[in-house]
Amino acid sequence: MLKRTKQLLLSFLICILVFVNLPVFKVDAASDLDRILEYTIDIEPYSDGSLYMEYHIKWEVLNSTSEGPLSWVKIGIPNQYVEDLTALSDCIDEISYYYSSDSGDYVRLDLDRNYYKGEIVNLDFSIHQHRMYEGTDDQRVYTFTPGWFDDIDVDYLCISWDKKNVTNASSSYDTSNGNLIWDTDLPKGEKYTIQVIYPESVFSSQDNSKVNARKTETTILTIALLIIPSLFVIFVLFSKKVGAKDDYTKHSGMGYVYAPQMRSNVHGRSHGSGCACACACACACAGGGRAGCSKKDFYRTKLETKKIRAALHDLSSNP
Repeated sequence: MLKRTKQLLLSFLICILVFVNLPVFKVDAASDLDRILEYTIDIEPYSDGSLYMEYHIKWEVLNSTSEGPLSWVKIGIPNQYVEDLTALSDCIDEISYYYSSDSGDYVRLDLDRNYYKGEIVNLDFSIHQHRMYEGTDDQRVYTFTPGWFDDIDVDYLCISWDKKNVTNASSSYDTSNGNLIWDTDLPKGEKYTIQVIYPESVFSSQDNSKVNARKTETTILTIALLIIPSLFVIFVLFSKKVGAKDDYTKHSGMGYVYAPQMRSNVHGRSHGSGCACACACACACAGGGRAGCSKKDFYRTKLETKKIRAALHDLSSNP
């Protein structure tokens, strides 16, 4: 009886210790994954009022365990009327337009490799952005909010805007090398908006570009959805006539099986900012998201050969 009482008491004490330390566990789980050391945007207007925008982001990885390493990021941009997305640093393997129905328009940057805790990656890219001003008879007004980050602190944000021909601008700016400079820090979820005003007369034309990255993306997706099923049907019909040996069963004594080729779909962690709304755009501004699915194997990428063989054997035995 005494021994059982001691065991119950010990179990009770262990439960108390676990309960007391739960807040510590929560803090570890909620620790920041990343920090942005520098976030600069250089802006120069073209003769039609569209903008050349060059981004530099110095991104530090603080945690590569809980959500996996840094493999791609998305940066909020003003709207879908964007073209000439150009990677300017070697660490960017691919740059593309990215749209989220929940939060707006982004530039997606796929990196050249995975980046781990303690590493810093310098992301440099440029875009040609349209539909950024609100026009009147005698002036053009630009209102710009850079993409913000709901889960990441930005130590230093700097917006540099060519000051040539500018008649007015929002307060708190400095001037340097012919540019208007706004700089600040940007804590998680906070936004920073500036305004720049030009006389209409300094522009030679209106920004009437019909560029629409969202429409282009939708067209490509539609074509893919039509073509891929057709190719799959052709493949299935062809494979019924001509047997195809699967790599896993070539020398296993299982004979011919009909199976589509399997490919792992590995997703890295993504990091996003909110959309950067201008006065002329219509977008649902919200914070960006992240996905660490490959770390938890949500997409079932860790397939074992013996399991695949068994599955294929079942298919061949029960056509």
